Amino acid sequence: MVESLLNLTVTRAIPSDVKTGLMTGQFKLYGGVIRGAPGTEYAGQIIRHLLPVTQQTIDAPILAPISRALGTVNIYQLQRLSGQASELTTATQQILQIATDTMTLSGLNLAVTAVGFAVLNEKLKSLEGKLNEIQQEVRALRTLMELEERAKLRAALRDLLNVVTIKNLDHRHEMLFNSKNILAPISLKYKELFASTDILETAMAYEEYFCITSLAHARCLAELGMLEMANRDLYEASEFWETQSRRIVNNFLLGDSPERFLFSDFAQDVPVSVLVEWLDFAYQEEKGYGWIDELRGQTRPWYAQDEKAGIAKGFSSVGKILNRRNRAVKLTELDLDQDREMVIPSFQKLVARSNVFEGYKSQYELLEKNNVTPSKFESEVALLAQNATVDGFLILQPAESII
Repeated sequence: MVESLLNLTVTRAIPSDVKTGLMTGQFKLYGGVIRGAPGTEYAGQIIRHLLPVTQQTIDAPILAPISRALGTVNIYQLQRLSGQASELTTATQQILQIATDTMTLSGLNLAVTAVGFAVLNEKLKSLEGKLNEIQQEVRALRTLMELEERAKLRAALRDLLNVVTIKNLDHRHEMLFNSKNILAPISLKYKELFASTDILETAMAYEEYFCITSLAHARCLAELGMLEMANRDLYEASEFWETQSRRIVNNFLLGDSPERFLFSDFAQDVPVSVLVEWLDFAYQEEKGYGWIDELRGQTRPWYAQDEKAGIAKGFSSVGKILNRRNRAVKLTELDLDQDREMVIPSFQKLVARSNVFEGYKSQYELLEKNNVTPSKFESEVALLAQNATVDGFLILQPAESII
């Protein structure tokens, strides 16, 4: 008997054709959803849903690094992992590993249904603790620390912790409506703060608060059965998040010298395959390895001309600080530490989170299409989880899928 879920067929493997499509750019993996890539004949079409079903603690650092080295696998690196392109088990494991790494780096579960009120409450408590630790050092966070809305947010999420267990539907709906009405203005407040900040540390903190409040608000709408509105709410929040995250990336993370990541200082921290993914996101243009030639064009020649200016042979114009005479100023140890401990982890998280949000939009569209609330969907997933999972994931194939 072939098992199904919301008109999706449960499968036990990802075919090698899908892996090949990912490698060639025909398909893209957006968190837990494989879709046809923009500009191809399959653009936007769902190829597979990859839903994690095991309980995992997802808590990516907010203002501190995960680790200096990325330690992740992205689509470009699929080409290097295994020559067994026709081996279903190998292809499946590699793709699911990418999905798992994306989930870890983003600090969000790949299944939007799993980002429930309990998870958001835990993320809020973790965030509050980290901000309390650094508030004396980062004065710009004082406004955030003193916002009255934070108390209201904690109360709303606390009330929602066990909402799905409430038997009386009237009481349940009343609690969801009350929390929705609290979350809506708070989310708008953090949206405004997220868009106006000009300091990286506060930008990343506001980003977290905006994500928590907007996801909780959309979930309230969905649990109330207002699935069309929830879908639209999440879509609008995601689009705003993309715009502001690209602003953060370009203004604070790349700055005027993105070419610095080509050099030996970052050889272990930022593999070229990861750098091109970052640049695709930052500039909203998918050039892949074509970005490398553009960055090379921004460096000085190997055979430097200006010896009198103190620029030695082979030293490029890499650096966060370039003087007005266009002389290169060597990165200091402090600059390098800042890149490794704040810039790189922030970039990691934002790019991974962008992919996760794309997956969320596809999942909310699926829920709306089938008129199913997240909690109902979770209960149906739980029935399949014991004997239909592969490496902790449910692999779901749409009936109209080309592969």
